[in-house]
Amino acid sequence: MTAEGSSTRARARQHSTRGGERGRERLAYWGYRATERALSALPRGVVLPAAAALANGAYDLSGAKGAVIRANMAQALGLPVEDPRVSRAARRAFQNYGRYLAEVMQLPALDPVEARQRVTFHGWENLAVAQGTEGKGLLICAVHVGAMDLLAPALMVEGEKISVVGDDTTYGRLYDHLAAVRGGFGVQIIGWRNLRRLYKVLQSGGNLALLCDGAYRPGDVPVELLGAATTFPAGPAVISARTGAAILPIGARRTDDDRLEAWGYPVIRATSSEPAEVYRATQALADALGQVIAGDPGQWYMFRPVWPQTEADRAAADAALARARAGEDWTIGGR
Repeated sequence: MTAEGSSTRARARQHSTRGGERGRERLAYWGYRATERALSALPRGVVLPAAAALANGAYDLSGAKGAVIRANMAQALGLPVEDPRVSRAARRAFQNYGRYLAEVMQLPALDPVEARQRVTFHGWENLAVAQGTEGKGLLICAVHVGAMDLLAPALMVEGEKISVVGDDTTYGRLYDHLAAVRGGFGVQIIGWRNLRRLYKVLQSGGNLALLCDGAYRPGDVPVELLGAATTFPAGPAVISARTGAAILPIGARRTDDDRLEAWGYPVIRATSSEPAEVYRATQALADALGQVIAGDPGQWYMFRPVWPQTEADRAAADAALARARAGEDWTIGGR
């Protein structure tokens, strides 16, 4: 039995335990497949502008989601949320997310060689440097920007394969379908709870990709991101410390002609899982990925609140960051 087959069967058992696949999940699966089939038959030059136009309309109806992304844009731009430039950036983020979704739906018809022609790599010598370290694996860390799903097919042409951490707890059939499509480009999707497989990828010298810009969560690693205290997940630093894998922050941006420019930053290594070292490595990662966001916030599509939303949470985040900067154990204390 393959690992993929075992994972599929496990999810099937989970659905059975919960009383079967929910109607919403069935609707999402078949709706996605129908849209995917239609878009894969159309030229990219028609699909992407149409997707951006639909997303532009979605922004006008976005309600609470629009407010969240405007708050994120305001922090990234260093402007009041009421500033018209914040709304323009938020609208562009919706449009770029629409383009991204359309490109994902066109993946079944994508030729990897064509994908490679659409991607320009800068500073990619950092990848070779990181991989040349004693045969250890590589943690490729990014934020939600650009046309990231073009990277894997382009890297496959260069002889590289990537494993990606995904959420396999809902939408089982759709998850399996997307995993199969991406698997055709050398991408292995691993459920975020499957730590054994994550470590195995790195211990065998593989590449593991992680998206690091989630919502603020008390208890995660305190960092300063774009001028304000928030948190980043501890995973990259802790995994680096335990496996010896280097952390490679990467950036990407969509060009005006819908190509992708991607680049790597100097690698980061965590030498232990002690709180002070986890903070140091994670802050270095936040600094690099903050530069990616600041370069063009309108390309950053993050629909969850990245910074604390209440006065109590902001005070707690500031206090945790102050403890970390002072070399104290930031895992102790709190609200």
